[in-house]
Amino acid sequence: MKKKANRRAFFVCIAICLLYISVAVKIPDKLSFKRVSGGHNPLSNNLSIAGQETTQKSIEVEDATPIKTIVAEPHETKRISEPKVKDDADQTEPSLFISVPLVCFAIKSRFIEKDGLVPAGRDSKGNIAWKHPLDILKEKDEEGIRNLSKSIGTKNILGFFKKEGIVFKERLSDEDMALGKGYSVDKNKLLAIYKNNVSEDCDMLFPYALGGMSITKMNGTYSFIYMKTEPKHRLAKHEQEWVMPNLVNLPTRQALEKLIVHTSRIKIIGNGSVVEQSPKPFERMRGEADCVIYGRTNR
Repeated sequence: MKKKANRRAFFVCIAICLLYISVAVKIPDKLSFKRVSGGHNPLSNNLSIAGQETTQKSIEVEDATPIKTIVAEPHETKRISEPKVKDDADQTEPSLFISVPLVCFAIKSRFIEKDGLVPAGRDSKGNIAWKHPLDILKEKDEEGIRNLSKSIGTKNILGFFKKEGIVFKERLSDEDMALGKGYSVDKNKLLAIYKNNVSEDCDMLFPYALGGMSITKMNGTYSFIYMKTEPKHRLAKHEQEWVMPNLVNLPTRQALEKLIVHTSRIKIIGNGSVVEQSPKPFERMRGEADCVIYGRTNR
């Protein structure tokens, strides 16, 4: 019994000695287990177990210089400076004014027929309305002018503008060229275009009024008339009522300015002062009434 006790004490002493020796040589530190998060992997000589299937060693540099990201700037595009149209009272966007000489030129050159019919939108019942070219111009039917531009063709339209010395800064569609959109023309140049292309067969179109301005033809000379009063908006052709002014003894130009406020269907015969008019002064009129002014030279 005494021998068993001595043997047990001997092993206990050996175990205690080994424990002190292991502490002295830092064996527990070398055999320690530490849990490291997946996002952090510090530099260590210890055996570490991460929550991943494989353990990776990473080197962390404390004073690492941040990496600069350089973004390549796009190459600078050089734009060719275009000449700007001067904000001058003599320059104007021609609008439908240009459609008159263009269509007259096309008729004269036989690109379209004067008596031909062109689709010009639809009527109140939804049926296609067919009109003659000059009626389209008289009624300022934009849909009809678009269809006329298609019939005339790009080549012929460009030929017309080239002949008249008009150059576009950018490419325009046939419709925009015919409707006078996207470019400017000198007003005197526009009147010269009328003189070069509009024949006497088209006199029924004048005065040709747009907004507060109109082009008139008096004794073979075209000129601009600026209306002092804007024409009233007409909801229907014969809806607005007005009184025929007294034009006798007024210069034909001044008489025209008074009359064009109410109607554009005006015919001028002769020049100088007005000696006679039809209808008579102070008659009640409605809508676009036909009016005739007789100048002194005609008498």
